[in-house]
Amino acid sequence: MLPDDTKEEIVFLGGKDYLPLFCSLTGEITSERRVFYNSGRAPQAPGCVLEKFETSTRTNWHYECADAFLISV
Repeated sequence: MLPDDTKEEIVFLGGKDYLPLFCSLTGEITSERRVFYNSGRAPQAPGCVLEKFETSTRTNWHYECADAFLISV
């Protein structure tokens, strides 16, 4: 439900199974789209800025990532 002309950065914090849906839903957005991931290989996310989140947590790593992200902004 985001307007196509939004100027705000869009951030994805989630599992790899949800990434195709994120890319599909935000594909028309022209602002920066940043995708955090923690797998060994970068995901396919055309048009997105990829940022590896280093953690030893394997399950629910995105909660730790969200905390770190909120502290940084």
